[in-house]
Amino acid sequence: MEGNIGSPGGSDKKDSKKTILLIEDDTVLAQMYSQRLLNEGYNVLVAQDGEEGIDIALKEKINLVLTDIMLPRVSGIEFIQKFRKNSKKADIPIIAWSNLADESDRETALKFGAKEYLVKGKVTLDEITQLVYKYLS
Repeated sequence: MEGNIGSPGGSDKKDSKKTILLIEDDTVLAQMYSQRLLNEGYNVLVAQDGEEGIDIALKEKINLVLTDIMLPRVSGIEFIQKFRKNSKKADIPIIAWSNLADESDRETALKFGAKEYLVKGKVTLDEITQLVYKYLS
C-alpha cells in the first residue's frame, strides 16, 4: 500500500512540506495516523512492511520515519538497522512503536538508532503528533 497521500494542493507544494514515512501493517491504524499527519500539514508515504519501507526510504526524500516493530517480511528492528547503514539517511529521526511493551525490543530499537520507542496502547494520537512536531520543527 505504498501511498503518497500527499496534499490536495498538488505536488508544487510538496517540496516545502516535511515528508514522513509511515511503516504500519495494520491498514486501519495506517490510515488513522496518515490522516492525522496530513491534517497537520505533512506529506505521508505509507509502507505495509519493512521491506517496502526500505525501498521507499532509499528512493524518496523523507524527514522522519514512524515504524511499527512487528511487521511482515522485514521487521521494524531490521528496517532500523538497514536504514541506519545508509550514511545519507543516518540523521533522520525514527520513532518506533509496538503493541508489546517488551523492554528488550525497546532497548534494541534505541540501540540501533530509534529516537523514541512507544507502546501503542499507552500513547495517544496527540502524543505521537507532538513527538513528530518535536523532531521536525
